[in-house]
Amino acid sequence: MTVHHYIGSPYELPTGSFGTKETLVPLPEVSLFNRNQKKDKPITIYEKEEDAYGIRINRLTDGYSDIKRVFTLPYIYELSCDAHSKSMRELFTYIEEQLIEGCYIELYSCLDGDEAEEKDSSLDTSINLKTLYFGKHYQLDKKKYIYELGEMFTFEDKQFVVVVK
Repeated sequence: MTVHHYIGSPYELPTGSFGTKETLVPLPEVSLFNRNQKKDKPITIYEKEEDAYGIRINRLTDGYSDIKRVFTLPYIYELSCDAHSKSMRELFTYIEEQLIEGCYIELYSCLDGDEAEEKDSSLDTSINLKTLYFGKHYQLDKKKYIYELGEMFTFEDKQFVVVVK
């Protein structure tokens, strides 16, 4: 089943892809079988596997508006984010860059079709980027907290996460 991730904000966030390092190359340059094509259709290539990992923020699709009831914030977006540590680092880099001090962002994940179901409050957690606490008991390192979050954080089904700055 497909898991969907969402991000809520008190203000509008930039949308698009963040953290990937891709190159568009005409197809005939990378494929011997397409050298005679008249249209040079570009394809996306990545130099290294890590370059393919990042995040994508999209406006909320109409069919998923039930998810709004989980959030306390007015701007809700769909978040595409792989379970890879590089994608998680990109997510927290994006949040660090976009989040205004004194504000918070909310994250939520659920299976496709479960948007109208109740969240699992026992999974609620917080990440404080000012005090560098992940949950109540784990203090992050001041110099490498983005790296640590990338290594430790995973999305749980029906988990609600508040990230404060």
